Amino acid sequence: MHTSKTDNRKVVTKKRTNVNKSRPDTIKKPATGISKQKSKTLSVIAKANIGFGNRLYIRGNGCGLSWDKGIAMKYTKDDRWQWERKNTPSKTNLEFKVLINDEIWSMGENYTVSNKNNEICPTF
Repeated sequence: MHTSKTDNRKVVTKKRTNVNKSRPDTIKKPATGISKQKSKTLSVIAKANIGFGNRLYIRGNGCGLSWDKGIAMKYTKDDRWQWERKNTPSKTNLEFKVLINDEIWSMGENYTVSNKNNEICPTF
């Protein structure tokens, strides 16, 4: 606290504060040389007639898939089943297979992702 006297002999007390009133010189910007990795929606469409009351599942590695437990695919129309994953990095490595009712594996080699829309015709 700082005290000072006025002409009328009254004591006036002033409170000192340490406030930095200066503005920052620059606004923070992202570091240069760092580029955002492009993302996309990755889609797998399986064309398969698997019989009434059955469901198609997908298993694999990458994009949240597992070889231990499948994820149900969505029936769209005309014996087409779809699985999609949004915000997938452009350079995604995905290997997968489809199963009927998450029990009966499709025949042949595993499928791999080649682009953002992948249409397959599995056999069982």
